[in-house]
Amino acid sequence: MEPSPKKSKPNTPDKKILIRLSDAFIRTDGKIICPVIKAQNSIRVLYKLDKDQLIEILRDVGWATGLTYQRVDLKTFTAREIEGNLFIEYLSFKSIVEKKKLDEFKRNLLSKLSEVLEVKDIVIDEVKDTNEIIPQPFISEADFELHKLTLCSNEISDISDECEDRIDLFIAAHNIKAELEDLKEDYTKFAVLSQNGKGKSFILNLLMLLTADNEAEYRKNNEYLKLPQDIPQDTPIHLICETEFNLPDVVKDFVKAVENKKLDFQTILSPICHQLQNVAESKSNASLKSLENIRNYFSKKKRLELEAYILPQKEIHGSYESTTKCIIHLRYGMVYQMSVQYFDAKELQEQLFELVTFDKEDKSSDINEDVNEKAQECLKARFKILTGQDYNAKEIFRSPEEIVLSGEVMQFAGKTELYFGKGKNSAQERLALQAILKDLTISQDEDDNEPITKIAAVKKIVVYLPSKILHGGKEILEMPGTDDSDPMAMDFIRNALEEVDAVILFTDFSFKLAEKEVKDMLSNSGFLKRFKENPRDYKLMLLTYPEKNLNFQFGENDSTKIRKLEQEGIKKRTEELNIMKKMFKPDLLNQDVEHNIITMYTLPVLYTSILSQQELEHKVLTKYEYFLKYTGIFSLIGHLDEFVASKHKSSFKEVQTRLSDFQQEINEGMRADDAKSIILLLNNNEFKATYEQEMFTNHERLAATLKKDIESLFLPMSVISKKIKEILEVTLQLAMARWKVDKNKVTSISLYNPQFSGRHPAFKVRLFYTFFEDLEEKKTELSHLIKDQIEVCLQKYKEKAISQCSQDLNRLLSHLDRNTVSSDFVRKIVSTNLDIALGWYEGKTKLPFNRKKIEENFRMSQQESLKDIILRPNFNNNTVANAKIQTEKNLEDCIESVEEYFITNLQKLHANSWKRLKNKLFMPNGSYKMWQQVIQSIKTLAKDSEGDNHREQIAKLNIMVIFPILNFYCYTSKLVQ
Repeated sequence: MEPSPKKSKPNTPDKKILIRLSDAFIRTDGKIICPVIKAQNSIRVLYKLDKDQLIEILRDVGWATGLTYQRVDLKTFTAREIEGNLFIEYLSFKSIVEKKKLDEFKRNLLSKLSEVLEVKDIVIDEVKDTNEIIPQPFISEADFELHKLTLCSNEISDISDECEDRIDLFIAAHNIKAELEDLKEDYTKFAVLSQNGKGKSFILNLLMLLTADNEAEYRKNNEYLKLPQDIPQDTPIHLICETEFNLPDVVKDFVKAVENKKLDFQTILSPICHQLQNVAESKSNASLKSLENIRNYFSKKKRLELEAYILPQKEIHGSYESTTKCIIHLRYGMVYQMSVQYFDAKELQEQLFELVTFDKEDKSSDINEDVNEKAQECLKARFKILTGQDYNAKEIFRSPEEIVLSGEVMQFAGKTELYFGKGKNSAQERLALQAILKDLTISQDEDDNEPITKIAAVKKIVVYLPSKILHGGKEILEMPGTDDSDPMAMDFIRNALEEVDAVILFTDFSFKLAEKEVKDMLSNSGFLKRFKENPRDYKLMLLTYPEKNLNFQFGENDSTKIRKLEQEGIKKRTEELNIMKKMFKPDLLNQDVEHNIITMYTLPVLYTSILSQQELEHKVLTKYEYFLKYTGIFSLIGHLDEFVASKHKSSFKEVQTRLSDFQQEINEGMRADDAKSIILLLNNNEFKATYEQEMFTNHERLAATLKKDIESLFLPMSVISKKIKEILEVTLQLAMARWKVDKNKVTSISLYNPQFSGRHPAFKVRLFYTFFEDLEEKKTELSHLIKDQIEVCLQKYKEKAISQCSQDLNRLLSHLDRNTVSSDFVRKIVSTNLDIALGWYEGKTKLPFNRKKIEENFRMSQQESLKDIILRPNFNNNTVANAKIQTEKNLEDCIESVEEYFITNLQKLHANSWKRLKNKLFMPNGSYKMWQQVIQSIKTLAKDSEGDNHREQIAKLNIMVIFPILNFYCYTSKLVQ
């Protein structure tokens, strides 16, 4: 038997190709490696959120290059999976190791990605195996979550646009978009605290520099920026608020705060908007050249000579000192921009009038003499700047109003100025903003023959910077040094510590050696009190910045020397926790408190210098990994991100729940033929118009009843009113007792300065606490009562609304001689969406009506009553003896009037909340949203399978939105403490 003929060999590939994809590190100004990347630009995030689309691109690009796609995997050596590299396996008939072939693959892949996605900076290499993992930029968890939700919001909006008859899709898209917008404006606030000269501005400048968008990113991000001058004349402000104009953040923030939204945009904005002017190109080139010098610190151990990046600093001889005189709020913005708010004329006059009281009253042992001396010095300087005249103690001022401010001051007092760039040239616009900021924050004792008038009147500065460390909802507050004994600066600090979520405290060597002023400011702050009560909601970061000391300056040959920092850090943490135990007495320093106290050494100069080295980026991070670990900067970035993510966790979860609920459709409780009959009936336009008008009128009536029920809570003799009166009666008795003790210590009218709301930093006696100290414990009880009473009204309305929708539906069925349905059918359809709508009465970020806001308003009401009834009347040209008599006479009126102020503030909160709620209950055309949801569910029942495709799309979105950055908290727990 002849052997079978040989089968020909199949045409099989002779080579397996392994391609590694990773996110590229970009270089910022000064050619410094940026350690952070936005989630929207990451190839890793694309893989996790839209793997199918990425595979399709990889398959097409591979085929065009002669490669057959096999698989893609994400490999990592860390607990945080998102840090890994992507490895794509291809089969090829010949190796593409040849440079031309690999270059062709790279070009095709980058071109394809940039066509449809925002991923544009990636590293593409051919490697031998999946163990060849290289470092990649850090991705913020908060940024990652926001990116997911933005994708979902856009997708549902697109589906809604495609299906005009799907009102439920429209409502869902509108609700999720509103939640997302509110979430983006919910800033987690970090206050930077220290004594002067510890380097707050210097360190913040390095962090901003490290994470800044480079020139290419800056131009790309601002490609569609619209400037105020681009808005047509006669455009009302409400149209700007309702339309997605890509205006600078400072402009959008300002127009949102304008009460009369019918006013013309250009009329209001044109006088206060200022375009950043370009600086000379030679100056921007010199600045960039200066930033490049930082690389020599590590490689050549040369002393750092670095120009200020954005925040003002002293000259070289005092390069670690701060010049900040007011709070500077730092937020993320894609273009360089700033808003500056000035004190109004009344506030300035009240501040300056304190000079009269200094000269008039006897000095008391209750006054801190150093503070008193500095206060007079600063006020005399400000008096000359603001009035144009030297202060003359012989001149008689009987009231603050008699102090005449200069004409120049009156032109800007009480106003806000907005500055912004065009988004065209990052370096020039940064330097232009830096120059203006310096003019507004330099020390008043600078050697300047012509002091700038505006510096003496600045109240608040908000700066938006394109630096990724701020991205994802962070707000950093740079504060004056605590040893600046000017009472105004001390008041700024104290008020900031009442509202922040975290404190970053800088010291030279340890918190143990921190100055007494720093410890006192922290231990007496509202922040520490709240931290003790709810440690999981706050973060205290005790950072040591020792780089001014030669022993803590390291070069590339100091690997043995820097190793000692690890053990020093462990000892430092033990010492600092022991100090905190003393500060927390009689409270115990429990595990939650310890977990949220971060202690570490930070070496920002070393970190920045290493990332300035000019080798290949991922090789720099690998080669100097050991040094980078001990600088503490990556740990600092990780802790900031972990805390912001934890603060937003509930909000992220809430939006995810909205998507999950939306996916579920009601398909039982009504027969399909009944549903079809209802739809046929409503297709009769004449019947529908008459029926729905009556139905919507009923729901309008229910809404009006709800509004009336809530407003009745704020009337005299309501449960809330009675509770407030009860609390204030007890407060009055205690206040009168404390006044008898404290009034003998009141020896200066300065205590009555309204600027400080009865908490003048220069005096041990604080009138605010004399009168209202006990109310601090009552605010929580009161806020719970108010929230509970409002919740009763909302839930009562919910039941009535469900009942009304049920009646409306059953009237339709009765008209058709069909069987009626139970209210449970309607409840399943509208309950979740009704809860969402009612939840917006409380709100989130924009003018919320939650417990925290109620407590803030209760405290604000005490301040308003104190100012109007006690402080301002007595701060005029009055004697201390007369002031005491008037105080005792008006004390009862002051405390009782807190109720009136508080009720007025609650009514304002209610008015804003009601607008929000009504927008969630009713469509712009007046139709009731919950009824539209009912009809949409009936349509789905009537059409059986129609809409399956949308359910599938929503299901995919749900899978995407619940994907986390894996094991993130496991990862952050390993960060250097």
